[in-house]
Amino acid sequence: MYLLGIVLTRLEKLDSSIPVVLKDSDLLLRESLSYFEEQGWHYLVLDDLDREFLTMLEAESLAQSGRKVIVYIANRSEKELVYLAEYWDRGNGELITAINLLNELRIARGDFKKDFLVSLVRYGLNRDKDWWQDLKKRGLENISKIVKESLWELLSDSNYAKSLSEAERNFIFTHFANATFDLKLTASSSPEEASTLIAEKILEASYKSRPGDELHEYYSEWTRESEWEESLHLHAEKFSKVRKEELLSNIELFEDDYKHPFTVIEKELFDRRIQAILQEEDAAQAIEFAKERARKRKKRDEDREAGVYWEELLWLEPLLQEPDLSSIGSLESFLSVYSNTLWKYDSLDRKLRHSHLPDKLKTWAVKKVSGINKIAENHWKSHYDPKIQTEQPGLLYRILKGEGKKAVIVVDALRYELSCELSLKRKANIQNKPILAVTPTETPVGMGALFSSGEIEKILKDKRVLIVDKKTGKTLDSVPNREENLKELLPGVEIIQLGSELPETEKLVVKTRDIDSMGHEELMEFYGDIMTKLSDLADKLVKAGYEVHFTSDHGFYLPVPGETVKQDKTVSYSSGVRYSLNSAKPEEGKYEQTGSSYILYANSGNVFKDYGGHFWHGGITYQEVIIPHLVITPVVGERRKRVMIGNKDRLKVVQKDHFEVFLFTEIDMFGIAPRVYIQCLDQKIEIEEPVSEETRQTIKVNAKSGETFKIEVRDLEDGTLMDWVECEYLPTRERIF
Repeated sequence: MYLLGIVLTRLEKLDSSIPVVLKDSDLLLRESLSYFEEQGWHYLVLDDLDREFLTMLEAESLAQSGRKVIVYIANRSEKELVYLAEYWDRGNGELITAINLLNELRIARGDFKKDFLVSLVRYGLNRDKDWWQDLKKRGLENISKIVKESLWELLSDSNYAKSLSEAERNFIFTHFANATFDLKLTASSSPEEASTLIAEKILEASYKSRPGDELHEYYSEWTRESEWEESLHLHAEKFSKVRKEELLSNIELFEDDYKHPFTVIEKELFDRRIQAILQEEDAAQAIEFAKERARKRKKRDEDREAGVYWEELLWLEPLLQEPDLSSIGSLESFLSVYSNTLWKYDSLDRKLRHSHLPDKLKTWAVKKVSGINKIAENHWKSHYDPKIQTEQPGLLYRILKGEGKKAVIVVDALRYELSCELSLKRKANIQNKPILAVTPTETPVGMGALFSSGEIEKILKDKRVLIVDKKTGKTLDSVPNREENLKELLPGVEIIQLGSELPETEKLVVKTRDIDSMGHEELMEFYGDIMTKLSDLADKLVKAGYEVHFTSDHGFYLPVPGETVKQDKTVSYSSGVRYSLNSAKPEEGKYEQTGSSYILYANSGNVFKDYGGHFWHGGITYQEVIIPHLVITPVVGERRKRVMIGNKDRLKVVQKDHFEVFLFTEIDMFGIAPRVYIQCLDQKIEIEEPVSEETRQTIKVNAKSGETFKIEVRDLEDGTLMDWVECEYLPTRERIF
């Protein structure tokens, strides 16, 4: 309404005791005359010169009654007037044109034609003062930067154009869009046509223009602004269907353009890297490309629907070269190599079971992994003896009797390689040592060893191997017995189930069967969810001041593809199906003696029990026997950089239900970039990566016009408030869908 205010100021300077003749040469004001009426002016419209005398009489009568009167003559020449000419001649006439309004605003017109200037003023008639001051500052040649928001709205929802006034559509279509994109739209062009044609021109610029060119800048902005991502992909999908060959012929240009919206291009880039790996030519370069893509290109549903999984391709990195197993000459060296290298192949073996990678690539990878694991298995068989002493017995007791706050998370069936997937939000030191589970690798045995004093004996009871704590004399054959044993050894220790409220105690054991029960009953693809849950628990405990330990009773074995359950016909392996009991000393295989019986252990390729087809227990396979002892200690005193909101001024007044928050870290040579979350109304949005460079996050709000709310940036680690801004929601118009 800024321009209407300028016209009103002009009118108020005239003699209000007689009518004012208002001439509107460019027909700017006809639809806005009610504005002047709201400001105390009565207006009359002279549509027919034959009614000039009657109009003059009505205006005079109103003026004599004390009313302020405007007689609007549109673009008629004042020379045509007869009866109203008196007012004009007496200086009570006002001429309004687009050019004199721009002159009053001191906006240089440059070489722009009159029809452009008229259309611009009509478009901006209802804009506020800031809009016109911005235009003055930038200059008319940069009008595109001022009206660009309407362009993105149009591309996002073509129905948006239906909410525009005729003047707005006329300027955006016939002047802005036509001049910018070399189109031939008219004010009557359909919004769908305009939206499609403009989108095509911008998307063409992805390969037809160079960075810095005007059209390429439109493309760059569209791919950069995440709030318009949905519209970008909708238009890109339509574009790809009709211009696929043209896109593919320019594919090299998109190798560095990780923000591009064309899934057909990304799929081709993905397939080319797969071929490079299969042919073992430039495989390392393919992995490096995947690494860069996974880091920069956001996880898009469109990519996944097209079969593009850069993160999964990265899983194959360990297969680029054969692991060096030449240093293995003992059990100790096997464990060292396993903790450094070999665990990655077990991790890959597990992930490939539910990978989205093409079957041909998965078959290639599984074959490579199986070959490596076969060699590792031979080393294991050469050096492992089930009779050796392990660190598992009494592990909880040794940890918890130490000084300070100690917490141990005992996870049933936590393989060593799974423990390597813990991902903490807090900065912490993590050490992970592979230790050996006490054989046979059954829950009663492994848990019995963990909850013991460390002085244990294996006994046979009803053809089952059980653990006796020689220090307390208890047989640790049940959950209550195990827990009572530890509490006798460590008075005051608290033992809780995962998910329970954390008690106020210095010594804590948290136990969970999530992985074991899931492996038996659910799907392996949910491992990630469980590891996230465990990581969150570790974060919470570290924050509470605990030194946090993870360990397990045993791991698990995954059969190689095509391997089937082999059951001994004599049911000699019926006890747990991980070992057999023999009265005579076995002539081959791995065994140990308990009482008068010999325990012969199953190994890979021998006898296993199938739990629902997910994972098998494998006797003394190294995946079953090697378990983690992971220790997490907080990093104390390391400074964390502050993360701030970079566009506070723009956010003070929010005019749309979706907007972007710009985050950046303070400039500081020291300190670490933290992970943060944004709190807005009832939303908590975690930022995926530490904020080490400018980060943009789209926020959607469900607020009422005039409502105020805060946007807060908080440290994901401890919730510390880093920055905030108070916003007022004042939508310019209701979005039409």
